[in-house]
Amino acid sequence: MGRTVYAEERLHNYLTSLAKPNEYRIGLILGQSASQKDYIVHLAKTPLPKNVVEETSITSRPNTKQKDAESCIKSVKDIPDTWVAVHAKYVTRMLPGGMRVLGIFIVGPDDTINDNANIQKCRSILMAIHKNLSQNKYLYGNNEEQLILNLNNISQKYTCKSVEINNKSGIVKPVEWKFQGKATKWHQLESVINFDNLFLIPANKDPETLKKQLQDILKTMSDIVESSLIAIEGEVKSPDDTLEIVTKNKNEEKGCKNNEKSTTNDKPIQISLYTTCQANNTSSNVKVTPCNASIRLVGQLASRTFVHQKANVEEATVAVKEDIIRSLASRLEMHWDSLIDEENGFPEENVTLHEPPRRVLIALPESKVTLSDYLFPGEGPLEALLSLQELLDLEVHESCVLKDIELQADPMEFYSQSDVNIKTDFGKDSCDSQQNRIYIAGISIAVIILVIAFLIQKFY
Repeated sequence: MGRTVYAEERLHNYLTSLAKPNEYRIGLILGQSASQKDYIVHLAKTPLPKNVVEETSITSRPNTKQKDAESCIKSVKDIPDTWVAVHAKYVTRMLPGGMRVLGIFIVGPDDTINDNANIQKCRSILMAIHKNLSQNKYLYGNNEEQLILNLNNISQKYTCKSVEINNKSGIVKPVEWKFQGKATKWHQLESVINFDNLFLIPANKDPETLKKQLQDILKTMSDIVESSLIAIEGEVKSPDDTLEIVTKNKNEEKGCKNNEKSTTNDKPIQISLYTTCQANNTSSNVKVTPCNASIRLVGQLASRTFVHQKANVEEATVAVKEDIIRSLASRLEMHWDSLIDEENGFPEENVTLHEPPRRVLIALPESKVTLSDYLFPGEGPLEALLSLQELLDLEVHESCVLKDIELQADPMEFYSQSDVNIKTDFGKDSCDSQQNRIYIAGISIAVIILVIAFLIQKFY
């Protein structure tokens, strides 16, 4: 049985709006895979630079001024693989956990994917996307089976096929793509994770860049999140239970308590993460490692994830964990890319605050699904709207940006707290040293008194 893809009718209208005579448009298919079904949430046209051949990379935040100077693509072979791959990476950062770039779409004046040469070109583009997303596995961007959707803007006929990326034979399989009038129903999962982790930098290791240190921290945090226990509405459920049953049972319990009829609950499902606690090592065989620095990861991460209506607990668990790790990976990657020079600092500047971008959410039109953007200190909702327009070809009002789900850090509060801690530690060491000196002096005086008493008793 082949794959079936479900998309809303509004996305078909979007595709037809891209049609231009004798030109091709390419974009990304965004959604969620479940067994042999795919649920599409958005189609995002790839913005093309003025000189597509010369362009090989873009900055951490796209240049929206390029929009007016886009080139037109006259042939499928002229589509820039690298540019589409970079677009896929930035869009993946914006997706909630469990959702991915599921493939590409091409709008043109012919039946593109019925031509073998064009199929090979599409496969080349998908391979470029796969390679680019593989560079940071914590983004969870890759999907083994990718979709190719083609809309003939003359006949208005659309065709979809799938390609297995890791299959060298390059077998292309037909896919049933369905545009439907009714909206896809989603379960909304929400969670807040508090981080307060200390990472020590050993003194006997070769000096590492801040980027490498942050990558090591990301790996450690990923292992912690992956091994954590997920509780849904305060209870640990069987992996095979469907969220539909879980929420239904919860509603029935509430209805019984309130002596009311149970109704369908469209409220978000609350998710809690429980990480493993490391037991204190009481063994006498304790290894002491000298350290010359430390990095403290502290703050709060807000997670909002969506899974399809028939999803089970296991799918929800995977999606939530992916969202947390992807969000953390996106911030740290954006942060180290934004650093021009390594901070050497001065000896007296022993505490440095690094503030990665914070998360804001934007709802898709006519959908409850929200996508993310990340704002650096000093940036506001306007930057999020520009990113949305450039990367997702969406224009929304500023009021649609949920910017207060994560609070911006107060640097003064951080530094003042650090000063207090440093002074407190120094004071404690000084006090302990003074007590030690008093203790030693007291023993010496006692010994002298004892000797004098012994001499008096012997000679008198």
